[in-house]
Amino acid sequence: MNRKTTIFVGFVLFFLLLLVLGSMYLEKKNEEMYNDSLMSNYEYDIIIESNRTLQNITLYLPVPVFENKSEIGLEMVNRDYYSKPSNWNLSLEDTEHGLMFKIEAAEIQPVYHSLPVTVPEPDPGSKNIEDEVPEEEQIVESNEYSEKTPVLRSIDFGTSVKADHLINTRFPIGNESVLLPKNNLRESSEGPIIPPPEHIKPAYFDYESLVYAHYDTSPDAQVQIFVQMDGRNEWWIYGWQYNDYNDRISIRLSGPQEGWIQAKGKLITEDGVYRE
Repeated sequence: MNRKTTIFVGFVLFFLLLLVLGSMYLEKKNEEMYNDSLMSNYEYDIIIESNRTLQNITLYLPVPVFENKSEIGLEMVNRDYYSKPSNWNLSLEDTEHGLMFKIEAAEIQPVYHSLPVTVPEPDPGSKNIEDEVPEEEQIVESNEYSEKTPVLRSIDFGTSVKADHLINTRFPIGNESVLLPKNNLRESSEGPIIPPPEHIKPAYFDYESLVYAHYDTSPDAQVQIFVQMDGRNEWWIYGWQYNDYNDRISIRLSGPQEGWIQAKGKLITEDGVYRE
């Protein structure tokens, strides 16, 4: 082997060594960023929308349950948070269909408001932005639909709980909290309206759940209830990345109610980016 060949081979080996060391450094750096930024959380939200006044209300709604317990349900009951309805009685209760989230309220009134208006820039020295908006253009609220108040406001409240482990977003059934009851779980024939990127391949499922509703109202009342939970892992490696599962049910009710009603459920798993 002549001198030029020896120098060339040495240069190649040195270059390969730099690549290996650089790769090891980047891998270590990525792992440090992942461990320092990793967050795992559960979120639970309830949305109720009614176009008429409801009275003497009792609702049993699906709640995230794992091993017959609901940590996030307890947070929803006991924790103080901004959107928590102050005049409702919230609790967890065992029913013939398992542990559920119970809501009791004397009355729920609909709130309609006017269409949004563009808020102008305040004049210099103005202390109150409302002074800059003519009275006829300010937001108006009412308990009834009208041409001035056509937008129905929903009641939306929820909370989140930090997980003490990496959430199993690929296979949450049997491993994580999911909404219960969950009957006839099956693969869904419906996919997303906008397909995800090729490297993200969520799994979609349909199922049936149950809701108990008791309240007095007018025959033309229309009530919609949405219950949703998410389990999510997210981290920062030169940009935020995440994976999660989403579990939700929805139901539409007409007129007075008293009894158990079947609700539609959807579960999405394996949504997002996975490092392994």
